[in-house]
Amino acid sequence: MSEVKEPIDPKKEAKHEVEQQSLEGVLERVAEQDPEAAKQISHFIEIQQVSHKGPMPSPQDLALYAQTLPNLPDRMMTMAEVAQSTKSSHHQKILELKSEEIKVQQLEVKQADDSHKRDSIVQVVGMILAFVIVMVCILGAFYLALHDKTEVALVVGGTTVVGVVGAFLKSKTKDKS
Repeated sequence: MSEVKEPIDPKKEAKHEVEQQSLEGVLERVAEQDPEAAKQISHFIEIQQVSHKGPMPSPQDLALYAQTLPNLPDRMMTMAEVAQSTKSSHHQKILELKSEEIKVQQLEVKQADDSHKRDSIVQVVGMILAFVIVMVCILGAFYLALHDKTEVALVVGGTTVVGVVGAFLKSKTKDKS
């Protein structure tokens, strides 16, 4: 909104003065030989650079626009205000959407965590039940062996051990893949 002016550096100022003096000397020599060329060179030397930042032109430029069309600065100001308002509303909408996205991600994380907890509980319960079943079978086989039912005890105990070892090996191969 305001013109950008660099701070004055004494070294640059002195250099500028020397350049200006040498240009004036060159310009005088050119004017002696070709006055029209001197006028053109003088015109180019007088051009200065002004830098301005902001959504609106500088006040000097606005005054020139007003000379062209009296209500043009007002229209430009309205246009800048609408653009700023639109940009602000877009930023607000982006922030709202990001907030919603964060909430959805938090919900997904919570659901994944809950699912992991359920899976862990199912595994622990399964292990406990498997342990109880194995113990019942082994104790049953031991009981049968004590009561002279050795063949049945071997079948019950053997199948239990084979089943447990098979399940253990199956879970190990499943974990690897």
